[in-house]
Amino acid sequence: MVAVPRTRKPFSRTPIRAEPRRRRAPELARQELLDAAERVFAAAQPDQVGLKEVAREAGVSHALITHYFGTYAGLLEAALARRQTAMREQLLARMREPDGLARPDELLEIVFRTLEDPVHLRLLRWLLASERPAAAHAFGLQRRGISMVAEQVARSLAPAPSPAAFHELELTLLTAVAAAYGYAIARHALAGALGLEPTPVLDDEVRRTLGAMVQAHLATRR
Repeated sequence: MVAVPRTRKPFSRTPIRAEPRRRRAPELARQELLDAAERVFAAAQPDQVGLKEVAREAGVSHALITHYFGTYAGLLEAALARRQTAMREQLLARMREPDGLARPDELLEIVFRTLEDPVHLRLLRWLLASERPAAAHAFGLQRRGISMVAEQVARSLAPAPSPAAFHELELTLLTAVAAAYGYAIARHALAGALGLEPTPVLDDEVRRTLGAMVQAHLATRR
């Protein structure tokens, strides 16, 4: 019996249609990467994750993240800078409202509420612990934010404040912001120093006390 050779059929498969790549403007792509990073940091401490987790969340490659931010540290710095800038804009917007400076505690509430966000606090702590040069911006409001707020306050107090008066105002605001940041970072230890537990009620009392101190100081400069 003669075997009949079998004809091999050419290999074929249905091509898989790849998802079309979205073309995004650089700024939009950058914001989407920061959004993905914040979702990752909402679930984990920054030192427990890295570029791999952020890239997976964003659905992109590591290379795209490094293209926009250079390093993982650069990504974290940008995420915190975006939050700091948003806080500064909220402060300036509130100050432009009628009687916006009449209640400093309401301005400080914006700072306190921002610092209560777990993502913001995690980024801040990571940056300070890393001892990177960018940590110099962590306690201020990005891009001379405190000076910008001081200029807004100064214009409401006097038409043309002297350089000395303006500098004193900057120091007043710097002290208030430093107190707010310090309390946010070490609230458990600071409350414990009074034999208390940190609670929302205590947080509000600290904010109102700090606001009253700033208001009393500003009142002497009118």
